[in-house]
Amino acid sequence: MISNNSIFAKYPVVTALAFSFICLLPTMILRDFTPSNELRYLSIADEAVREGHIFAFTNHGLAYADKPPLYIWIIMLCKLIAGRHSMFLLSLFSMIPAMVIVCIMDRWTRFEDPGKRAASALMLMTSVLFLGMSVFLRMDMMMVMFIVLALHSFYLMYTGEGDSRRQGVLLPVWIFMALFTKGPVGLLMPPLVIICFLLARGKIREAGRYLGWKTWGIIAGLSAIWLLGVYFDGGKSYIENLLFHQTFGRAVNSFHHSEPFWYYLVCIWYVIAPYCFAAIGALIVSVAAFFRKKQITDRELLFSTAVVATTVMLSCFSGKLSIYIAPVIPFIIYLFPVVEERIGWKKWMGPSLCVPAGILAVAGLAIAAVVCLRPAKIMELIGDYEFAVNRLTFVAGLTLAAASIIGIVVIIRRRYWVKGVFYIATGMLLTVYCASMMMPQINDFVGYGNLCRYIPQDTEIVTLRVHRPENIDVYTGRQVVDYGRDSERFISERIDGFDGTPYTLLIREKTAYDYPQVMALIKANTSVKVGDFLEVDVEIVPEEIKSTYNGGENHTEVAP
Repeated sequence: MISNNSIFAKYPVVTALAFSFICLLPTMILRDFTPSNELRYLSIADEAVREGHIFAFTNHGLAYADKPPLYIWIIMLCKLIAGRHSMFLLSLFSMIPAMVIVCIMDRWTRFEDPGKRAASALMLMTSVLFLGMSVFLRMDMMMVMFIVLALHSFYLMYTGEGDSRRQGVLLPVWIFMALFTKGPVGLLMPPLVIICFLLARGKIREAGRYLGWKTWGIIAGLSAIWLLGVYFDGGKSYIENLLFHQTFGRAVNSFHHSEPFWYYLVCIWYVIAPYCFAAIGALIVSVAAFFRKKQITDRELLFSTAVVATTVMLSCFSGKLSIYIAPVIPFIIYLFPVVEERIGWKKWMGPSLCVPAGILAVAGLAIAAVVCLRPAKIMELIGDYEFAVNRLTFVAGLTLAAASIIGIVVIIRRRYWVKGVFYIATGMLLTVYCASMMMPQINDFVGYGNLCRYIPQDTEIVTLRVHRPENIDVYTGRQVVDYGRDSERFISERIDGFDGTPYTLLIREKTAYDYPQVMALIKANTSVKVGDFLEVDVEIVPEEIKSTYNGGENHTEVAP
């Protein structure tokens, strides 16, 4: 039994969040920036500072209207405060919104049992996508926070629990901030959910109270200020790119990430793992209760409406990514304890939690077994990741397995979910903590920071088969000459046409083996392997590896 005077009993959610923060802290400090998005955001922020842009951004001279400016401003501010791009400082702008979301959902649900409050908070914090969003540098978590705030303000207005005048101003402000953080989903989701909820309650005529002239006037006024700044900073073409190419183009006829209509019906299962069966089961129960005209609370109906309406809306858009479904995660996760509180413990709930926990336990035991036995075939598959097969990994695997097994036993014996989920979630967080201690080695495969440490100060940087290499200017302070996937042009210009000027070559190691001339060039010069890449200081190109031409055909001669 937990004493009513204990810190856990008094501050269950704060305790859960503090534990989560401690477990994720090493990752927030030690992790490198990923090339796909994080490094690009940093490069855009640096360029904005150099060029004096506030509203209209460019990425190496090309207009970047993909995202609103709020997150870029945060990156600029963090660099101003720290004097450099700080992973920890920037990570706080993912972690703090995650904690705010948990606190809002806790306040919204108002469970009396402190154990249930802590377990619900840990469920949300350890659902797979939410856990990843808590530490990765993206604007999605901030958008989700503003969406949750907007719907919470609506709920307080609808139920009369809050100051109607105050919440009437906050609702459009939160909607605009969601738009200003990420884009159209932040603008579309709250009004859609509100309208669908009012339809479900048969009160659609009250929509003007929440989405009337005042609401849309505030949103329009704030948007006008933003677009005016964009016009003065980037001109008419930038606004057209922002409003039509990036917004309507992605929604109606996406030029990236096009997926079938049913995409989110598949990805939701792993997005909210390991609580997918419990959460989706609760959603089905809630929707079924509504259609059977059973009495359900406004809170439960709003949560289930948010999940269903948003999923349908996002499914109608052409462009789809699993991260786009992020706004439904707080509602579908917290729907389980809300439904369980209404209907009590049912037989399906135990297996819905125990089956995923069993998978985690098997995974943990398999990891521990690999570390102990080091089977040849598996070690061969692991390849360059052999550094991860160590005592720390063994402890991580054993912790995950033990916590999951204990969770399963507790759920089965007690026929209740709170303590079992507490063990499962705690095991997941401790596993992340153990694994994060290997982050300095993992960074070789995550980003370009370790690779760039070997680049000389005064050489031209040339890249071949490197993903988004232009943004390594964040590390090097200078531009690169990128040959993309055009290996033939690289050979022609940098091997056959070598003029004696030294340069630094960054190349994916697998690519080098595909071209004998490139491999010979690497062997003739000093090189360093970092993760999947090679850093080569090219100072000489032996004549015998250059191409010779005979009758217009290119023949490669490589010395044995």
